[in-house]
Order: sequence, then C-alpha cells, then structure tokens
Amino acid sequence: MPVSPLSAIRTNPFLRVHLCFLAVFFFSACITAYEARELKNNYEARQAAQLAEVQKNLDSAFQESLDELVYYEKMLTYALHHPLDHNRTRETFARFDTLRQQPTWQLQLTTLRSVPLNGVSDAWLKRDPLLLRSEPRLHQELSAALEFSYILQFSDPNQAFHSRFWYLSRAGFYISSRPPDSPQILEKSYATMVQRDYFRTQAPDNPHHARQRWTTAYQGEFNEGLMLTVSTPIVSDGYWFGVLSMDFTQQRIRQLLANARMQLLPGRLVMVDRALNEIARLESEDAHALSPQQRTWLLQQIAHQPSGIMHLGSQFISWKKLAHVDAYLINVQSLKQALSQESGRVMLFLLVMWLLFTLLLWLAHRVIIRAIARMDALSSRLHWRANYDGLTQLLNRNAFFERFVILAKQHQQQQRPLSVIQLDIDHFKRVNDTWGHHAGDQALVQVAGVLKHTVREHDVAGRIGGEEFCLVLPDTPLNEAEAVAERIRARLAAKTLLVNASTTFSVTLSAGVSSSEEQGEYHPERLQAAADRRLYLAKNRGRNSVCAQD
Repeated sequence: MPVSPLSAIRTNPFLRVHLCFLAVFFFSACITAYEARELKNNYEARQAAQLAEVQKNLDSAFQESLDELVYYEKMLTYALHHPLDHNRTRETFARFDTLRQQPTWQLQLTTLRSVPLNGVSDAWLKRDPLLLRSEPRLHQELSAALEFSYILQFSDPNQAFHSRFWYLSRAGFYISSRPPDSPQILEKSYATMVQRDYFRTQAPDNPHHARQRWTTAYQGEFNEGLMLTVSTPIVSDGYWFGVLSMDFTQQRIRQLLANARMQLLPGRLVMVDRALNEIARLESEDAHALSPQQRTWLLQQIAHQPSGIMHLGSQFISWKKLAHVDAYLINVQSLKQALSQESGRVMLFLLVMWLLFTLLLWLAHRVIIRAIARMDALSSRLHWRANYDGLTQLLNRNAFFERFVILAKQHQQQQRPLSVIQLDIDHFKRVNDTWGHHAGDQALVQVAGVLKHTVREHDVAGRIGGEEFCLVLPDTPLNEAEAVAERIRARLAAKTLLVNASTTFSVTLSAGVSSSEEQGEYHPERLQAAADRRLYLAKNRGRNSVCAQD
C-alpha cells in the first residue's frame, strides 16, 4: 500500500528535521541572493554613472572641436559664395598661375598673418581621376582658402584638443594648422591624405558620403601615432571642392582620459572605434587582458547595445558609446578590483556571513540528527524488547496475540481462511534435567530457527510459553496448515544438537492444527484453544506427531 507524503513526514522524524533545516537554508539563501542582487545592481549603477561621467568629459572636449569644425565649414562655404576681390588677392592668383606647374609649391598672402597653401602641380593631379582643377571655380576656391588661412593662423595645436585642423582640396592643395617642413613632406602629405577614406568617401555620389564622417583608428604617416580623423565635405552649388578635417591623436585622447577618469573607476579604461579597434587605454597596475573568447563575446554585445555592463569569468566590463564620436568607452575590472570597492566589500562580507550561518546551520543539523538517531535507536531497542523474545527472537506472547487479533478481524471481514498451529517440544523437562538449561536454550533456538525458515513472510510466529510456540497462517485452509506443521516436525526431527565435543542429542515436537473454516469462527482464543487441544491429542498418541482433528 503506497504511503502518502504527509504520512511519511509524520512518521519519519529525520524527514521532518531535514525539511525544517532545508526550509531555513533556502530562506537564508533567498535573502542572501536578494541582497547580493541589490548590491550587484548598485555596483553596476555606480560603474555606469562613473563611466558616463568620463564619457561626458570626453564628449565635451570632442564637441568643442566639432563646433569649431562646423564654424569653419560655414565660414568656408560663405567665402566660396562671396569671394573677396582686392589687389592682394589678384596678386596671389597671379603667383599661383606661375607656381602651378612646379612639382610642389606654397602660396601665401603678402602678410605674416596667414597660413600658406601647400600644393602640387597640374601634372601631379592627373594621377588620380578624383582630383580636378576646375578652372571656372579655381580662383573662387583659392580666394576662400586664403580667407580661411587668416583664421587658421589663430589655431594653436598645442592648446586645442585636436592635434591638427586642415582643408584638403581636390584642386591639388591643402591648408593645415601644422604646415609641412619641406617640399618632400608636402608632396607625401597630400598624396597620403587624398588616399584616405576620410577624403575619398566624402564625394557626394559616394554611398558612404556623410555630414560628418569618423574614421576608424589608423597609424599616422608622420609619427603621429594612432589617431582618429573626422571630416566634413565642402560642397557649393552642387560641386564638391574638398573636405575639412580634424585629427585626434592617441596621446591627447589618453591624456584627456587620464584627466577625466574618476578615482573610483579602477581597471582598464579603453576607447575603441566603431570597428572596435583600440584607440587609447589607461590601465591600473593589476589589470588583466581579456582572453580571445571573452573579447569575441564582448564585441558581440557592444555591436548590439550602445551601453551596458556584464561579467565574463572574473572580469566585470562596462561600456558606453560616445555621443559625438563614432567610438566607445570600455572599462574592464578584475574581480579583485570590484571587491576592493564599497559594494564589493559589502558583498564579500555578506557572503562570508552567509557561509558562517550555513556552517552553523549544518553543525546544528548534524547535532540534532545524531540526537534523533540515538533516540530512535533507543526507541527501537525498547520496542523490540517489548515485542520479541530475547532468546528465540520470535514475537512474545502479548505481541503475538495483538497481531493474531488484527489478522482474525481482517479475515473475518473478508471471509478468508485463517489457520493456527500450536507447537510444544517433547520431553523438554528431560532435556533440561539431562543436559542442563543451556541445552534447553539450544533446543528453543533450534525450534525457532526451523519456524523462521519454514513459514512465509506474512505468517506470524511467536513463543507463547516456556517451550510452547504458536503460528498463525493467513489465507491458509486446514489441510495446507497441517502440511506446514508436518514439515516443521520433520525438519526438527532431522536435526541434532551438540552438547559438547562427544555428546549430541535431538528434540522433537508435537503440533495441533485448527482452522477458521472447520471451526466456523475467527475468535483468536477459541482457534488457539482448539489447536492446543489437538496438540495434547498428538502427545497422547506418542508425541513427535501432528494432529488436525479432534
């Protein structure tokens, strides 16, 4: 018959203790997990806020330079629509006409308050079909460029965030806040710049044409190191003249990161471009590099989210996209760095406290379980002593008749047959008198052993007197019970008992059998009395026999 879970809990004290301690452990784990999640959220919020502060400072510096780029773009476009016409400009045009066939040339107004135009020859331009000196627009562009040079002289590359500001023309010249030092550098600079994406992709018919276009990180041609460039096209009346551009070097970006970085933001602070190439980084002393697998996973996350925070293994990573630059800020912290912060220390303390609580809970659980085990073992011993005979390990008289009553009631309700066998050792007093009480005990144990090996699992066997035994056989008619009694008698008669090295003896038993079918009732005492009566008939017939009839 299956046992319900509630019944199992009520009857099993160990299960109740396990469930109680499991509930306490689960509750403590839930509380600890909730607090840990709150601390994690607080840590992530602080990381995001600190990174946003760095991003704000970096964006502010970029925005200032971009505002300057927009101002110069508007000024240059206005100058193209409204060219100046005075003697100095006309003199400059005349000098240009004499210089334009030279391999390299510089053109400057007759005043120190301007920046020179640096150019190459007409023949040089024929190397590249994208380059063109449109004669109807050439003087218009030269005039605007000369006017632009007046303002560019006030640009201080040592003070501005951008390292260089320049205008690159399709007509074979450029103006730079850092003029070239020699004709060789002039030609190489122009040749390099017109091949860069920031120039070639800004043609209006190019699909990548943009109002402002940022490059990915690249190495400068003249020892500038790693750098970024932002460019904007100069287009007037549908004609593309060239691009205005600004360069931002890794060194200056790193310096700005160092100035903007908050003291509470340890780890590796990295700026990457839109292709996730590293532009600049700041590292703490205990920073650890990401594995290739971690880097790949991070790149996938950044490609889909403009900002966020995650942990990969023992690394905590937060990132944020810059507002005015096509780039990202990434901060990577090790577990040690995260735990050194306030939230990390609190989380570590919380974890240690929970582990100590769990250890104490486990110790208390073990102590209580051991106490219950001792009590259960003691209860089992007392229960065994109260229900079993210590010598034969069969049920004692009281326990035997308790089970007999229960079986008789069940079989009477269902009208199933129930048989009783009453057994008694023949001449037991003679055994005790001849070979001693130890031999008598051996005889009792031998009889009990034969009973245990003969009866079925659901049969009930008990010692109800000194040498008297009784069996209750459920679902057994009289003839089958008589056969069982006969097997018991025969097996016992075939065995011998050893008194000492030279002396053995045998014992026999007599048995009486009764059944509820032939008695017409189920009353335990009457069934046992009928079997006992037939037992004495067997003894009167010469013992070592079984009697199943009156």
